[in-house]
Amino acid sequence: MSASLGNAKVVFSMTTILTDASSPDTVASVEGNVVAWTRLKGLLPGVEMHDDGDAVWLFSTTPGRGGAVAGARFTEQSADERIAEILAYHRRFLQPTLWWTGPSSTPADLGKRLRAAGLQSQQNLPGMAADLDAIRTEFRRPEGLAIAVLEDFSIFRRYEHPFFGPATTERRRNLIEGVAWMAGQEPRRAWHFVASLGGAPVACATVFLGAGVAGLYHVATVPKARGKGVGKAVTLAALEHARGLGYRVSILHASKQGEPIYRQIGFAEVCRVSHWYYSKMRQVRQRVAGR
Repeated sequence: MSASLGNAKVVFSMTTILTDASSPDTVASVEGNVVAWTRLKGLLPGVEMHDDGDAVWLFSTTPGRGGAVAGARFTEQSADERIAEILAYHRRFLQPTLWWTGPSSTPADLGKRLRAAGLQSQQNLPGMAADLDAIRTEFRRPEGLAIAVLEDFSIFRRYEHPFFGPATTERRRNLIEGVAWMAGQEPRRAWHFVASLGGAPVACATVFLGAGVAGLYHVATVPKARGKGVGKAVTLAALEHARGLGYRVSILHASKQGEPIYRQIGFAEVCRVSHWYYSKMRQVRQRVAGR
């Protein structure tokens, strides 16, 4: 499927680089960066993108290129109808979708409405931000650790990807190929950093420029390399790259395991971000029940 753009009204159109992590605009940028990230993913081969003005959402039947919804700005009157409309599209083809909600999502009870529509809350995460001129860098790192921007993703034919795992399924191969594709687009907005020990990748982080900030995604360390400063090192490399490009604020959504590490670097919570999921199996059960 090719990408198709709907109405041209832009959500989170902030393009000015933010210079102050304490600015109220930083909170909006936490969700705005996800919207920009979703738009870029919407240009992937095999993905259909709908930029409807009140939400950006993706649909695909290709494993690893699945559905996503971000930037929902519905009214109280339109919310239930719009949720049903988007889900009906996925239900028709029995495809799952991930729905992001954040501080700028509306209406205020959007989460409650998503739950009523059949979505399950997967995670409620701290949206964090850091001043790139004030991050801490004095951390130990293993001897021999090499960190670089990855340009040749064929290495994951031999080694497992630290975030996605071994490329043993079509879904994982497509996920890895998707990151490679996004990192290769011009003008460039995404860079995938990999930390290696003895030539084997042990950690990774993607930095993505959007909504005036540098967003961090795909931060992961393989189990055998954890607790050695590898994750901090690859994260700092990504942040320093963004700073070198003139960015001054970074944002991320922290997992429970990652939050203490990000706080050590200099990130602080500025809002909450939730992930809602509409699974294929739930749709199958609903279809069998005649709902």
